[in-house]
Amino acid sequence: MCMKASCSTCNKTTWWGCGSHIPSVMDAIPDSERCTCEPQVEREGKKYPPKASS
Repeated sequence: MCMKASCSTCNKTTWWGCGSHIPSVMDAIPDSERCTCEPQVEREGKKYPPKASS
């Protein structure tokens, strides 16, 4: 299961977990609050921030 997390590089919102639930976590987060680090992950035709470091 994926969950909301903070990016250790930019301190904005990203995700952490298995990767299967990224849209359900990130779609509710406004673009202005999302991590913009690379490489981005593509799911269901949309791009999302990279997985947070553990």
